[in-house]
Amino acid sequence: MNQGKQRQQFHYIARVSVLPLVLYLLFSACAQASDATESGAAESLTAPGITAEDRGVVERYERAAFVAEVQIAGIHRDVDRALSEPGMVAIKGYVYSAVSRQTWKGESSGLVAFRRGLDACEDKLEKGQRYLIFASPDSYGRLQLLSCEAAIPEAEAAPLLAQLKRSGAAG
Repeated sequence: MNQGKQRQQFHYIARVSVLPLVLYLLFSACAQASDATESGAAESLTAPGITAEDRGVVERYERAAFVAEVQIAGIHRDVDRALSEPGMVAIKGYVYSAVSRQTWKGESSGLVAFRRGLDACEDKLEKGQRYLIFASPDSYGRLQLLSCEAAIPEAEAAPLLAQLKRSGAAG
């Protein structure tokens, strides 16, 4: 392989793998929970009208450090540099940049970055769509979704979103 082509591949891999890192560093502060908001919203989810099916959502809410309705603005590959080779990029998940429409738990400046690894869920979120997300910080303080159930499409989350909005527990 000639040196020019090798350099091109290196620059491509560097561009792809640096973007998620930059996004995580910029928005890692979103992973800190707001204690004042936590108890009020969690109590509202146990109010009458919440079905047994939604109890799992209540548990996810209680375990999460960040709960918000977001709209996906960008999708970036989370590249595993150790497994990638020239001509082959190993993707370990996706990093999403999103606009927070309403936050119920945690702090948000309006922009949110979070990761969902392929080991947690193989489904990719869609750009432009809205989701109710339940995120927790990883060991570096970056937000991550730990399962497919940690991102509920807006249409499926409508009753729960209505209950959260009625509670007035937005952060």
